Amino acid sequence: MRNLKLQRTGPYLVMAPGMILLLLFALYPFIFLLKISFQEYSPIQIEKPYVGFDNYTQLFQDSGFWNALKVTAIFVISTVTIEFALGLGLAIVLNRLGIGQKIMQSIILIPIAMAPTVVGLLFRFMLNDQYGVLNYFTETLGIGRIAWLSDPQLALPALIVTDIWQWTPFMMIILLAGIKGIPDEPYEAARIDGASSWQSFRYVTIPQLSKIIYIAVLLRTIDSFRAYDTIYMMTKGGPINVTSTLSWIVYDKGFKFLEFGYGAAICIVLLIIVVTLLTLVMKKMDLFDMGGKL
Repeated sequence: MRNLKLQRTGPYLVMAPGMILLLLFALYPFIFLLKISFQEYSPIQIEKPYVGFDNYTQLFQDSGFWNALKVTAIFVISTVTIEFALGLGLAIVLNRLGIGQKIMQSIILIPIAMAPTVVGLLFRFMLNDQYGVLNYFTETLGIGRIAWLSDPQLALPALIVTDIWQWTPFMMIILLAGIKGIPDEPYEAARIDGASSWQSFRYVTIPQLSKIIYIAVLLRTIDSFRAYDTIYMMTKGGPINVTSTLSWIVYDKGFKFLEFGYGAAICIVLLIIVVTLLTLVMKKMDLFDMGGKL
């Protein structure tokens, strides 16, 4: 009887320490964030009065918020789309590569081993309009120096290219693992039916990879919404807010202007956007009905 009781309670006892830590480091900060989003909360004020939905009302009337939402959408859609296309292409090439596959894979994975702050600083030096290595080549070609990070038309593309350089290998390694998990039988059947390489890719590879593609795109989308480190190191939201994303204005409002309540409201709205996207993708994948099959 005791052994049966222990078998029932054992898994809960094993999970208890982790669940307690999860509650302390995830649930409590979220509740605190939600609470101060309804306050005029500033660390330099003794009183922190409740203002109801005033922060949210101010948020939707703030042109800076709508600009940040537009910049975030451009950044997320551009980076995730290009990273997926390049990652899939690299995964296919590496899967077909025989000798040297491991070496090439290790070289391609170097960017994701670097901290985003280091990557941001590296590209900031490379794109510097005075001594950057990229401007050395533009001058050699007779184009002249280009202010990559201070030109409003080039700053956001520069950030997008930086993110693509660092995180395309992440997309590649997930898709490569998925490709290697596809059995040979469907390809053999396609060859017997006279399918071309493109038809095999279109009707065998992509359907077999569909769940992996959704997961890879979802993970990168969530991470792209949180992009902050490279923005801080490269542009600090400028010039004239063309690289000011939602993550950046949370820092700007909360820590620069000490409007913690307003910054918390932005965080809650950002969370709602991300959770909505997560829910839509999970429904698309039928994860709610699949149970433990995936």
